[in-house]
Amino acid sequence: MTTVLRASPRRFVSTPAIERIAARALRYLQSGFSVHLRGCAGVGKTTLALHLADMLSRPIMLMYGDDDSKSSDLIGSQSGYTRKKVVDNFIHSVIKVQDEMKHTWVDSRLTLACREGFTLVYDEFNRSRPEVNNVLLSALEEKLLVLPPTSNQTEYVRVNPQFRAILTSNPEEYCGVHSTQDALMDRLVTINIPEPDELTQQEILIQKTEIDRSSAAFIVRLIRSFWQKAGVDKASGLRSALMIAKVCKEHNIPVMPEDAEFRGICSDVLLSRVGIPIEDATKILWELQNEFLGAVEIPIVPLTEQVAELLDGLPEPSDLVNQIAESLTQEQQIYRYLVRSNGAGLSDLESEFGIVRTELLEVIRALTIQGLVIHRDRQFFAVEPSETEI
Repeated sequence: MTTVLRASPRRFVSTPAIERIAARALRYLQSGFSVHLRGCAGVGKTTLALHLADMLSRPIMLMYGDDDSKSSDLIGSQSGYTRKKVVDNFIHSVIKVQDEMKHTWVDSRLTLACREGFTLVYDEFNRSRPEVNNVLLSALEEKLLVLPPTSNQTEYVRVNPQFRAILTSNPEEYCGVHSTQDALMDRLVTINIPEPDELTQQEILIQKTEIDRSSAAFIVRLIRSFWQKAGVDKASGLRSALMIAKVCKEHNIPVMPEDAEFRGICSDVLLSRVGIPIEDATKILWELQNEFLGAVEIPIVPLTEQVAELLDGLPEPSDLVNQIAESLTQEQQIYRYLVRSNGAGLSDLESEFGIVRTELLEVIRALTIQGLVIHRDRQFFAVEPSETEI
């Protein structure tokens, strides 16, 4: 049984980088050429191929490369039998029923796509042996699909003018991948799909997992830095990022390098995906997470009615407080400033005290842990320590 797909673009994440690649590929397809999307695992080749196929507004035939596949798996085969009645000449009241083998041609996916003008998406086509894919040569060039000779089937199928093929492949150094014959590559327009940029990966995480933007940005940045330090250059970090984001979102785990559970998730997902000893990979990941301490914006903590009333009733600081502010520690100065200003954002604090954001975040984090500061609507507020109940 053959399944014809209709792709839905509703969950497709589009960014300027993806739109540029899609526009190039669609231009070739509309001009009658078939397209080959080549890139490392996890960069989104299959998703992009299905998106392009949907943009052609034709039914989609999906095939997967397989080392065990044969030409007949792509073209078709003969099968089936029929039954006929045989009347006995001597005993007319007896009717015999005999099974008579009669080969019937059954179109496979490639043949059906060529005949009906469907869009063929051939995913990881170079996992099939080159001789299997030779059947594509005449279909793409001469627009004729040559069939095995049979007694009840023509020797070829004339390819429908609306037929298009979109092929995807992984680099040839991947395990289980065959070299691609030059004759086939000459009939395709090959587009190399790079690792998605940071903006694209962030948007994918946000739309697929509904995680907040700052957490998505941190996960992407952490994985890209880890991949670089661990020497990973043959895979995308997008799938790993999706795993981490999905688990953190669904289990309310804060995306912060200080959080032990977040560190554990990163270790489970990332350490097994690098080709260096586990001890070295662990050291790189932990050192990297330590470098990012304080780099994530503190999650917003909702105010209770009691705390809100407390903030509204805070008195104005006295002149004495202003006079001794110079002699206070940095934490005390920032706390006093928040009391006086009745809340401030990070940029306001940076401007007021002239310190870099990483140092400022460390001070804010320390005050938050002590219960002296809360975060609401991107503003930080001072709270009396003896009366804070959150």
